[in-house]
Amino acid sequence: MDESDRATGTQLLDRAVAVLNFLGEAGQGGARVSAITEAVGLKSSTAHRIITALERHNLIEREKATRRYRLSVALFALGSQAAEGTGLRKLCRPALLRIAAETGDTIFLMARSGSNAVTVDRQEGTYMIASLTNNIGGQIPLGVGPAGEAILAFLPPDEIDAVLSVNANAYTAFNGLAASEVKTALPLIRERGYAIDEGRLVEGISALAVPIRPKGRDVIAALSINMTSARLAQARLPALLAMLRQEVAMVEAQLSATGKRRNAPADEA
Repeated sequence: MDESDRATGTQLLDRAVAVLNFLGEAGQGGARVSAITEAVGLKSSTAHRIITALERHNLIEREKATRRYRLSVALFALGSQAAEGTGLRKLCRPALLRIAAETGDTIFLMARSGSNAVTVDRQEGTYMIASLTNNIGGQIPLGVGPAGEAILAFLPPDEIDAVLSVNANAYTAFNGLAASEVKTALPLIRERGYAIDEGRLVEGISALAVPIRPKGRDVIAALSINMTSARLAQARLPALLAMLRQEVAMVEAQLSATGKRRNAPADEA
């Protein structure tokens, strides 16, 4: 009897999720069974069983020519359904379009997922740039970049500490960022109501983000404008902030109204 036979259902699920996470990081190129086995720390027999099950459920797929596994597009479909299920993506889409058209810059909608921030939507402007999260569905640790900072800053103190602890080792991959540096920045972000990066993470790339905080609810997301640092002149900052805040206020109002309708008694609905 090997470790997969002795493992509980929860342990096997944890290992399957670890495989999915690893393949997500591997990207379109995918990875062979040997690489997955080594990266996730599984015995070969366990890895094969988990991979076979994930493939059977169409969560991963194997390219015959390279014998590499990668995430299936079925996961993208599930992710899209999750994003649409909250209504957030649909609600924020007009805001992204308006800001991108007005500024010419790339706009991101980032939402919290555990200790990470996930790109729920993005809209390219005239000036297209690369980003830390790449495409929709990409994720980074909360606290990395203005959107992640803006969300993290408005979480309850105990959650902030937990996120910083979980992400401490991951931060260093982002230009030597440290958990202490992230934590030090949070009080000013709360005071200002926005987060800004003027080329700290990626030289020549700046960003500005405002959190989405519906009345009576936890912070759930952030709208971010990403641009070349040359385009984030101090004279331009007030106008960009005003635009972000206006759009965020409209989104928050709609989310609050939706919440009230859902919570209304049956005779009032």
